[in-house]
Amino acid sequence: MPDHGDGEHFAHRDGRLLTCSWSSAPIYPGGPSMAGTEAVAGMVLVFQDVSERSVIEDELRERMARMRRAISRLRLVAEISTVLSSTLNEEEVLRRLVRLVVPALGGWAEVDLLVSDGRVERAAAAHRELTPDEAAALEGPLPPLPRTPRGALARALRGGATVVVGGGDPGPYPGEPLDDAQRDLFRVMGARSAIVAPLAARGEVYGALTLGHSRPGHRYEDDDGLIVEDIARRVGLVLANARLFAAQRNTAEAMQRSLLPPLFQPHDLQLQARYLPATEAGRVGGDWYDSFELSDGATGLAIGDVVGHDLQAAARMAQVRNMLRALAWDRPAPPSSVLERLDGAIDAVSEAETATAVFARIERPGAGRRRLRWCNAGHLPPLLITHDGGTLFLEEHGMLLGDPGFAGSRPDGVRDLPPLSTLLLYTDGLVETRHSDLTDRLVGLRRHSAQLARLPLSDLCDRVLERMAPGREDDVALLALRIPG
Repeated sequence: MPDHGDGEHFAHRDGRLLTCSWSSAPIYPGGPSMAGTEAVAGMVLVFQDVSERSVIEDELRERMARMRRAISRLRLVAEISTVLSSTLNEEEVLRRLVRLVVPALGGWAEVDLLVSDGRVERAAAAHRELTPDEAAALEGPLPPLPRTPRGALARALRGGATVVVGGGDPGPYPGEPLDDAQRDLFRVMGARSAIVAPLAARGEVYGALTLGHSRPGHRYEDDDGLIVEDIARRVGLVLANARLFAAQRNTAEAMQRSLLPPLFQPHDLQLQARYLPATEAGRVGGDWYDSFELSDGATGLAIGDVVGHDLQAAARMAQVRNMLRALAWDRPAPPSSVLERLDGAIDAVSEAETATAVFARIERPGAGRRRLRWCNAGHLPPLLITHDGGTLFLEEHGMLLGDPGFAGSRPDGVRDLPPLSTLLLYTDGLVETRHSDLTDRLVGLRRHSAQLARLPLSDLCDRVLERMAPGREDDVALLALRIPG
């Protein structure tokens, strides 16, 4: 029967080894028409030298393999960029990074960060054969960065170029503790080859990324260095943005806290306040609480929220809060009258657009008695919690402040406060979250408060915040008053 083959090797008569394609056909004495009816008399065998074509095909296959590998790694780089840019939490950035590059670019990975005063910390680690807890045990402080860097890690942290390390040894430099610590890690990881790249952006080095192989036959090439350098640059930029974000958030939070006054503490009443800034730096803004003594001996309480979520809103909040204090002290009056005058003052002398607020007076109509007189200007209802766990939202409320286009009254509410009862004032960040129903959240606040009613006031505030778990998309202000027994 005819047969053929391709890409097989045959020896030429001069000793050369050739790559050939071949074909064969049988010879019948009576011609092809007699095939199968008589014995084969011979065979025709034709060889063709395809060495050059084979070389071209091998090169083409190699190029296609390199192209597929490059496309795969570019997809990985794109995925890393997308995943890392979705958070500005530095710890989460680094943990996501090591999970993404293992095993795509190596059998293990770790990130070392420069901390203050030249200290170094292993911030994240991953290994394809270690559990997350086992890898986390490798993290922690490292020896400081030496003045004269010689090891691969020290050079990368000093802003040097990416270094490819072979043989699983970062370089024997006795007396360099950081290099010794890295060599110990290589032994734990079973490293056979590694690559170390600095995490840098905008002229500053934040740390180094180390990737390694633990299996025989795997090593890093020049194109690997280009990919790792690209990833390291992107991570460096994310770290730079994360630290800039943290600095902005800390500045905004410090400003907001500085604008909140010390809490007035009357001798016979307990007061506690809590303030949680939004986790997004740009959303720190206009929430406030206040307590102060009034000219007639009553205690004033206030909580509110100026529209906006930025530093300007925080400044306007301070204006509104100070005006409310001054107007409430100026002459004893029902809370509705104070808020009416505040509304006019906002329109005349403040840049605040609109605001919500609750202003309350705690009065003593007789020995051992406490009376709450309050007015609500578009704010969430205060919650009254009795010692036995009863709860009641004080629903009376009127129009918000600062917009002449809104018409309507702001009624005063009056209620006696039972002994050992608690009054809870709060801003919308406590009960409003992006993916929940406000009514359900308010019901949850009542339920939790009822269960916590007998706790000391400080513990009650902390546990309410813990159980409500506000989404931190907005500031949270909480002011609590406890009536004596």
